[in-house]
Amino acid sequence: MNWLKRRIENQSIGLVPILLFMALDNIFAYQLSFFVAIAFCVLSLGIYYSLRRERVYLYMLLPSAGTLVLFFLLMSVRLYPMLFIYSPLLIEVMLVCILAIVGICRKRVFHYVRDLRVPTSQKVKMRNMLSEFYFIVPIVRRVYIIHLFFVILYGALPRSVQSIVVEQFMFRTLPVILGLLIIVYEELRIVMLRKQLGQETWLPVLSEDGRVIGKIAGSVSKSVAKKFYHPVVRVMVVYRGMLYLGKRAADAYVSPGKWDTPFYNHIQFKQSIEDAARNVVASLGQITSAPRLLVRYRHETERVKHLVSLFAICLHDDQVKEMNIQRAKFWTAAQIEENIPSGIFSEYFTEEYTYLRNTVLLAECMRQEQSLTPA
Repeated sequence: MNWLKRRIENQSIGLVPILLFMALDNIFAYQLSFFVAIAFCVLSLGIYYSLRRERVYLYMLLPSAGTLVLFFLLMSVRLYPMLFIYSPLLIEVMLVCILAIVGICRKRVFHYVRDLRVPTSQKVKMRNMLSEFYFIVPIVRRVYIIHLFFVILYGALPRSVQSIVVEQFMFRTLPVILGLLIIVYEELRIVMLRKQLGQETWLPVLSEDGRVIGKIAGSVSKSVAKKFYHPVVRVMVVYRGMLYLGKRAADAYVSPGKWDTPFYNHIQFKQSIEDAARNVVASLGQITSAPRLLVRYRHETERVKHLVSLFAICLHDDQVKEMNIQRAKFWTAAQIEENIPSGIFSEYFTEEYTYLRNTVLLAECMRQEQSLTPA
């Protein structure tokens, strides 16, 4: 069942009842092929409705079922010679017509789902599956329209050029192959998409009052400036009244090439602020003391909208000796204040420095004075 739930996200699998009919029609009479296909379709619909409780939706089964119903109505007209020869093509034409109607009704379907009185999470899942369904619908429709077009061209050729083998392949075998290729293509696309999403960084989306209301991929958020409100953690390393600063990357999204604390990052979805702070300073080595939260403020510019949690951690001599300071250095308060007007510091640090000077740097200077005062 778990395997089925994973595979059923491939909406094109709903074409299997139609493909089963086309394949069996090459071996058995079309009546037997139809009843086997309709039985399989009913079984698939039963599984589909049982999985709906677990928010699994296979919408492509519905057009397939509708196509088989239309074919049943055509069988009741008793066009036996036509059905005996052209049943795969007729069911293919019906499928294309139903998918065309489904495409026309797209907006109404999404509006219907939007107005459903169901939990928001279920509604989001339904919309996502509908998006996948409406992604594959035009692909199936266009593939089979092109196939039918070539069938018409082949039928227009002189009888002397036509061949029974080619006709058998084009009329009966090729539609099955095309359907299977669509299923394989969609499965490969989903696998690649899952792999890409597995490597993606998911960021929490905050409301105006700082509550987490959702999540979004980091690459998507970066592509839309200032649209989403994200939490950010920053840690200032303090040593003897000095701040440890390094240059941001040249391709940094904010303040590229400016001097700033090297220890900052977005807080990932479902990650606590404290864990994020400890992770960004993990490169400092074995530190027993945890970073202390100083202040939380809102940083908003033309490009970003962040809720910044500013931490600080004070280091001892032994810890500083183990640090790699090739790309960064310790700055005194005098050096920072002398260079702030030149704009060499990041916009975050420029906004934070006044608070740092009046709190953690002042406390560090007082501690050093007390340690130097004779007992």
